[in-house]
Amino acid sequence: MVAVAQFIPQDPKEQESVLAVLREHPELQNFILRASQAAEEHFSNFSITLDTMQHDDWDPPVRMLVWVDQPWDAFNTSAQRFTHWLAYDADHDKELLFVMPMWDGPLESAR
Repeated sequence: MVAVAQFIPQDPKEQESVLAVLREHPELQNFILRASQAAEEHFSNFSITLDTMQHDDWDPPVRMLVWVDQPWDAFNTSAQRFTHWLAYDADHDKELLFVMPMWDGPLESAR
């Protein structure tokens, strides 16, 4: 869990919530590491956050957001490739973990 620790939230309540799910489902750690490696291959500047935010009862217990800081066009292309990897090659339990690339780049690049 040491390598995944960098993605654990700082908020104590959220931290305990994420850790509880990771303890219950240790297989998620391997996938989180693989997804972070895939993000490294697809995005030039990014950060990852984990949380247990659920909007509906059927949402997975853990959410992995990949915050990408690069111009819109580069993000759009890279996000499509990353999403393709998630959908077809990632082999993870979508009922346990939601993964989403999020654009966090310069607003002027989207105009």
